[in-house]
Amino acid sequence: MKVEGFKDTIDWYDNNSEQYAKGLYEVSPTASIQAFLEHIPQDAYVLEAGCGPGRESKIFHEKGIKTVGIDMSEGLLEVARKMNPETEFVKGNFLELPFPDATFGAVWAHASLVHLETIEDAKKALEEFHRVLKSGGTLLVKVKAQTGEDKTAVVTDTLSKHDRFFRYYTPENMEALLIEAGFEIISNTMLEDDHGRSEVKWIQVIVKKL
Repeated sequence: MKVEGFKDTIDWYDNNSEQYAKGLYEVSPTASIQAFLEHIPQDAYVLEAGCGPGRESKIFHEKGIKTVGIDMSEGLLEVARKMNPETEFVKGNFLELPFPDATFGAVWAHASLVHLETIEDAKKALEEFHRVLKSGGTLLVKVKAQTGEDKTAVVTDTLSKHDRFFRYYTPENMEALLIEAGFEIISNTMLEDDHGRSEVKWIQVIVKKL
């Protein structure tokens, strides 16, 4: 199938969920999870935004952390529910999260903004993360770094082996977006790819809701 933007990318996930999940579950973002857990209490209620097949939700559950996952791909959610029968998973859009204000103690947003087509959508998603977080709550955002001139691209990689649409960010514009959304920066770090893809770099920002 031809992929041109966000909707096509979600459709691809729906149609290739088992294949994609298998590759994703082979590697865990251990360092990022550890950094996240250092900034949240054990009893925090966590939202995994863009949960995909539920890899991190599974890890959080095994650590005794109550978690709910949300994603746009029904195919990936089916895998998540199968892999994590004791965790709740919801189909929903970051731009209008189906949760009341101040529901969560923390939001884990690992690679959840990378398929949004516009900066306006990214801003709205961050505003929604802010809304559903309790005061003083923690958000971890991890996005693909812009390493060239292109701010968006449709690319094939070794993880999906198919085209997907991506939006890239710089440390500076990611930090500015988070501050504009009402967050205080705790850390802003450039990381290598957990799957060993040399062409992929990540920006990880941990923030607190003011």
